[in-house]
Amino acid sequence: MLSVIIGSAKISGAEDLAWDAISAEELAAMAGTPSLLGDAKKYLLRGALAGERGGDFLSMAKVLAISPHLFVFEEEKLLKAPTLVLEKAGALIEEHKVKSTKKESAGGFDPFGLTAALAAHDRKRLWLSLTKAFRAGEKPEAIAGLLGWKARQMKSAGLSRALVSLYHDSHRGAGDLELLLERFALTL
Repeated sequence: MLSVIIGSAKISGAEDLAWDAISAEELAAMAGTPSLLGDAKKYLLRGALAGERGGDFLSMAKVLAISPHLFVFEEEKLLKAPTLVLEKAGALIEEHKVKSTKKESAGGFDPFGLTAALAAHDRKRLWLSLTKAFRAGEKPEAIAGLLGWKARQMKSAGLSRALVSLYHDSHRGAGDLELLLERFALTL
Protein backbone atom coordinates (compact mmCIF):
# COMPACT_ATOMS: atom_id res chain seq x y z
CA MET A 1 0.00 0.00 0.00
CA LEU A 2 1.31 3.44 -0.87
CA SER A 3 0.37 6.62 0.96
CA VAL A 4 1.60 10.18 0.54
CA ILE A 5 1.18 12.77 3.27
CA ILE A 6 1.58 16.41 2.38
CA GLY A 7 2.44 18.33 5.50
CA SER A 8 3.19 16.53 8.72
CA ALA A 9 1.33 13.81 10.56
CA LYS A 10 2.22 11.39 13.31
CA ILE A 11 2.48 7.85 12.00
CA SER A 12 2.68 5.42 14.87
CA GLY A 13 4.83 2.33 14.57
CA ALA A 14 6.45 3.36 11.29
CA GLU A 15 10.10 2.62 10.65
CA ASP A 16 11.83 5.80 9.47
CA LEU A 17 13.94 4.97 6.42
CA ALA A 18 16.86 7.08 5.26
CA TRP A 19 15.85 7.32 1.60
CA ASP A 20 19.25 8.55 0.48
CA ALA A 21 20.93 5.41 1.86
CA ILE A 22 18.53 2.87 0.33
CA SER A 23 18.87 1.71 -3.25
CA ALA A 24 15.88 1.12 -5.49
CA GLU A 25 16.60 -2.62 -5.44
CA GLU A 26 16.58 -2.72 -1.62
CA LEU A 27 13.30 -0.84 -1.53
CA ALA A 28 11.77 -3.22 -4.10
CA ALA A 29 12.95 -6.18 -2.02
CA MET A 30 11.36 -4.67 1.11
CA ALA A 31 8.11 -4.13 -0.79
CA GLY A 32 7.95 -7.66 -2.13
CA THR A 33 9.06 -9.60 0.94
CA PRO A 34 6.28 -10.49 3.41
CA SER A 35 7.13 -10.45 7.11
CA LEU A 36 7.61 -13.72 8.99
CA LEU A 37 4.44 -13.26 11.01
CA GLY A 38 2.38 -12.14 8.05
CA ASP A 39 1.68 -8.67 9.43
CA ALA A 40 2.14 -5.51 7.42
CA LYS A 41 5.04 -3.24 8.25
CA LYS A 42 5.04 0.55 8.00
CA TYR A 43 7.90 2.45 6.41
CA LEU A 44 8.24 6.24 6.44
CA LEU A 45 10.31 8.17 3.92
CA ARG A 46 10.53 11.91 4.59
CA GLY A 47 11.22 14.23 1.66
CA ALA A 48 12.13 11.40 -0.71
CA LEU A 49 9.92 12.51 -3.60
CA ALA A 50 11.29 16.05 -3.52
CA GLY A 51 14.86 14.79 -3.19
CA GLU A 52 17.37 14.19 -5.95
CA ARG A 53 16.21 10.58 -6.33
CA GLY A 54 12.51 11.43 -6.47
CA GLY A 55 12.18 10.06 -9.99
CA ASP A 56 13.42 6.63 -8.84
CA PHE A 57 10.72 6.47 -6.17
CA LEU A 58 8.03 7.64 -8.58
CA SER A 59 9.00 4.89 -11.04
CA MET A 60 8.49 2.35 -8.22
CA ALA A 61 5.06 3.69 -7.24
CA LYS A 62 3.12 0.76 -8.72
CA VAL A 63 5.36 -1.79 -6.99
CA LEU A 64 4.97 -0.01 -3.66
CA ALA A 65 1.20 0.29 -4.13
CA ILE A 66 0.68 -3.48 -4.46
CA SER A 67 2.99 -4.30 -1.56
CA PRO A 68 1.49 -5.86 1.58
CA HIS A 69 3.46 -3.26 3.55
CA LEU A 70 2.58 0.41 3.97
CA PHE A 71 5.01 2.91 2.46
CA VAL A 72 4.35 6.48 3.56
CA PHE A 73 6.05 9.39 1.84
CA GLU A 74 5.91 12.58 3.90
CA GLU A 75 6.44 15.69 1.80
CA GLU A 76 6.19 19.43 2.43
CA LYS A 77 4.51 19.94 -0.93
CA LEU A 78 3.91 17.89 -4.03
CA LEU A 79 3.87 19.19 -7.58
CA LYS A 80 1.16 18.26 -10.06
CA ALA A 81 3.20 15.83 -12.23
CA PRO A 82 4.30 13.59 -9.33
CA THR A 83 0.78 13.77 -7.92
CA LEU A 84 -0.66 12.43 -11.17
CA VAL A 85 1.89 9.59 -11.28
CA LEU A 86 1.08 8.63 -7.69
CA GLU A 87 -2.68 8.79 -8.23
CA LYS A 88 -2.34 6.63 -11.34
CA ALA A 89 -0.43 4.05 -9.25
CA GLY A 90 -3.25 4.02 -6.68
CA ALA A 91 -1.59 5.97 -3.89
CA LEU A 92 -3.66 7.53 -1.15
CA ILE A 93 -2.74 11.21 -0.93
CA GLU A 94 -3.58 13.10 2.26
CA GLU A 95 -2.92 16.75 2.95
CA HIS A 96 -2.37 17.89 6.51
CA LYS A 97 -2.14 21.56 7.35
CA VAL A 98 0.98 22.38 9.29
CA LYS A 99 0.05 24.15 12.49
CA SER A 100 2.22 27.03 13.48
CA THR A 101 3.69 26.93 16.96
CA LYS A 102 4.07 30.68 17.08
CA LYS A 103 0.79 32.50 17.66
CA GLU A 104 2.01 35.60 15.86
CA SER A 105 2.31 33.84 12.51
CA ALA A 106 -1.05 32.13 12.96
CA GLY A 107 -2.82 35.48 12.91
CA GLY A 108 -3.01 35.73 16.69
CA PHE A 109 -1.31 38.06 19.04
CA ASP A 110 1.87 37.90 21.07
CA PRO A 111 1.03 37.75 24.81
CA PHE A 112 4.68 38.38 25.70
CA GLY A 113 4.69 41.58 23.65
CA LEU A 114 1.53 42.71 25.42
CA THR A 115 2.97 42.19 28.90
CA ALA A 116 6.33 43.67 27.86
CA ALA A 117 4.55 46.82 26.69
CA LEU A 118 2.82 47.11 30.08
CA ALA A 119 6.11 46.60 31.92
CA ALA A 120 7.77 49.29 29.78
CA HIS A 121 4.79 51.67 30.27
CA ASP A 122 4.65 52.01 26.47
CA ARG A 123 1.14 53.32 25.76
CA LYS A 124 1.27 53.01 22.01
CA ARG A 125 2.66 49.47 21.92
CA LEU A 126 0.24 48.35 24.65
CA TRP A 127 -2.74 49.77 22.78
CA LEU A 128 -1.60 48.23 19.47
CA SER A 129 -1.10 44.86 21.18
CA LEU A 130 -4.56 45.10 22.75
CA THR A 131 -6.26 45.84 19.45
CA LYS A 132 -4.36 43.02 17.79
CA ALA A 133 -5.44 40.63 20.55
CA PHE A 134 -9.09 41.65 20.23
CA ARG A 135 -8.96 41.26 16.43
CA ALA A 136 -7.51 37.77 16.94
CA GLY A 137 -10.57 36.87 19.02
CA GLU A 138 -9.06 36.94 22.50
CA LYS A 139 -11.56 37.55 25.30
CA PRO A 140 -11.21 40.86 27.18
CA GLU A 141 -11.43 38.96 30.50
CA ALA A 142 -8.40 36.87 29.55
CA ILE A 143 -6.45 39.97 28.53
CA ALA A 144 -7.39 41.73 31.78
CA GLY A 145 -6.22 38.68 33.72
CA LEU A 146 -2.93 38.60 31.81
CA LEU A 147 -2.30 42.30 32.42
CA GLY A 148 -3.28 41.93 36.09
CA TRP A 149 -0.82 39.07 36.46
CA LYS A 150 1.95 41.19 34.92
CA ALA A 151 1.12 44.13 37.19
CA ARG A 152 1.34 41.86 40.26
CA GLN A 153 4.61 40.44 38.96
CA MET A 154 5.93 43.99 38.59
CA LYS A 155 4.80 44.62 42.19
CA SER A 156 2.85 47.64 40.98
CA ALA A 157 -0.10 47.89 43.33
CA GLY A 158 -1.53 50.89 41.49
CA LEU A 159 -1.63 49.16 38.12
CA SER A 160 -2.98 45.95 39.63
CA ARG A 161 -5.72 47.83 41.51
CA ALA A 162 -6.67 49.77 38.35
CA LEU A 163 -6.97 46.59 36.29
CA VAL A 164 -9.06 44.81 38.91
CA SER A 165 -11.31 47.86 39.14
CA LEU A 166 -11.74 47.89 35.35
CA TYR A 167 -12.79 44.26 35.39
CA HIS A 168 -15.34 44.77 38.15
CA ASP A 169 -16.61 48.05 36.69
CA SER A 170 -17.32 46.33 33.37
CA HIS A 171 -19.39 43.69 35.17
CA ARG A 172 -21.29 46.39 37.04
CA GLY A 173 -22.29 47.99 33.74
CA ALA A 174 -19.83 50.92 33.72
CA GLY A 175 -18.70 50.05 30.20
CA ASP A 176 -17.46 47.38 27.87
CA LEU A 177 -14.28 45.74 29.22
CA GLU A 178 -12.64 45.91 25.81
CA LEU A 179 -13.09 49.69 25.66
CA LEU A 180 -12.09 50.12 29.29
CA LEU A 181 -8.85 48.24 28.65
CA GLU A 182 -8.09 50.40 25.62
CA ARG A 183 -8.73 53.54 27.68
CA PHE A 184 -6.45 52.16 30.39
CA ALA A 185 -3.70 51.56 27.82
CA LEU A 186 -3.95 55.08 26.44
CA THR A 187 -3.86 56.71 29.90
CA LEU A 188 -0.97 54.60 31.19
